[in-house]
Amino acid sequence: MELNNDTIFLKQISEKDAPAYYDLYAERMHEQPFLPDETPLAFTTRITQLCNVLFTIRLRNRPDIVIGDCALHDWDPETGAIEIGGSLFKAYQGKGYMQSAFDLLIKYAKDRYQVKKITGKTQVDNSHAIRLVEKLGFKKEKEEDSIVVLSKIL
Repeated sequence: MELNNDTIFLKQISEKDAPAYYDLYAERMHEQPFLPDETPLAFTTRITQLCNVLFTIRLRNRPDIVIGDCALHDWDPETGAIEIGGSLFKAYQGKGYMQSAFDLLIKYAKDRYQVKKITGKTQVDNSHAIRLVEKLGFKKEKEEDSIVVLSKIL
């Protein structure tokens, strides 16, 4: 499955994306989510199982390169809420790619799940992520320890 616009496309993650996906999270030194001795394929499989859908982010003009990921998870059909998340390699941050990916993903969530609310969580000090989702209409809901929760009613 793919979602796209003029700049990027989202491609559902596959086994062959495992090395790039692993490298994406290895680059994030402050919060590596790996289990001890976890291989790239095992990591990718484990995270995929936690998500409703997990996409790689790729540039339209460089479809062979994974520049990041975005996902929907924790779908609650009773409340109509789902959580959004994602990450980009540092070299691709600050160029509008994540905003573009989230625009596509939010539209997909509305069409596929008929969501009423989208939530995102990040570190309190992650001002870039907070500004990004605020541009998309998310509002701060609460802070818990070092995590801020933002949400958007659709």
